[in-house]
Amino acid sequence: MPDESPSSIVLRLLQGAWTTQALHVAAALGIADELADRAATSGELAAATGAHADSLHRLLRYLVTLGVLTGDDESGYRLADVGRLLRSDVAGSERERALTYGTWNYRAFGGLLHTIRTGEPAFDHVFGMSPYDYLAAHPDEARSFDRQMQRAEVFFAKVPEVYDFSGAKTIVDVAGGNGGLLAAILAAAPTARGILFDAEHVVAAARDGLRDRGVLDRCDLAGGNFLESVPSGGDVYVLSRVLHNWDDLDCQTLLTNCHEAMETGATLLILEHLIPSEIPGGIPGEEGDCAAARPPAIALDINMMALFGGRERTWEDFGSLLATAGFDLLPTRQPLPSDITLLIGRRR
Repeated sequence: MPDESPSSIVLRLLQGAWTTQALHVAAALGIADELADRAATSGELAAATGAHADSLHRLLRYLVTLGVLTGDDESGYRLADVGRLLRSDVAGSERERALTYGTWNYRAFGGLLHTIRTGEPAFDHVFGMSPYDYLAAHPDEARSFDRQMQRAEVFFAKVPEVYDFSGAKTIVDVAGGNGGLLAAILAAAPTARGILFDAEHVVAAARDGLRDRGVLDRCDLAGGNFLESVPSGGDVYVLSRVLHNWDDLDCQTLLTNCHEAMETGATLLILEHLIPSEIPGGIPGEEGDCAAARPPAIALDINMMALFGGRERTWEDFGSLLATAGFDLLPTRQPLPSDITLLIGRRR
């Protein structure tokens, strides 16, 4: 928006909270599902969702200005391409993300000033507990978060395309969650076995999914705390979106535990968002090449800091972490969907 004045840009940026909540409410009411195959007025949508008609009309009008909907109360509202991603039944749906970003994630960011002043996670300050404890105590929100994470797993099938697992004998997925990535790897490496390692309740819940994917007979399920130890016996270890949840000290502990469990020459695969060493500048929200080049990891870094006390990292950051724990970071880095990069370490 090159014609915007600086004050207009600041105002637009400050309205980001309004946008987050508008999308959250639309997702919570199921507006996109109601408009999946029809146009509807605000009155019809209010009747279908149990909302207050005039208030909903005003929300829908705002969603039109955001490019989520098209139309008006006279012609009826329809989904724009962006709005279709709020449907619950489409590939790449962002509905669960909208639900999460508008609830506990949103509240946690109200404590960002505390994080910046103290270095402590805003989430713990706002809720009096860690995100892990909060989700354990709120199973409905935990299920929504799990579904959100599963939607983000579009890169799993691509991992065996950029790394050759054919020579691997035992693949250990550390903090592997529901086993989706390990299943994709084992499908591409039919002679390999896998070890899914995570908290006891996580790996127990993963059993049925691994069976459905046809790889349970080649998987061992191991429960535990990776800050204490990780299973030994693997020649390939995988850390997918794990290190960014933790500060450098905890990452050193985890990587050291991996080093102790691995034989010399074993491979460590790290899948993370990568902060580029040089950050492009420009006016926030500017259209064109500058906006397209803006690294998603920069915003994600703030999110990880506020929620978990973690961080996104540069290539150099990962090199330092790995070197301290006894690994060499190889020069190869493979881009994957969802702005993920595959990094390869070798145990010295």
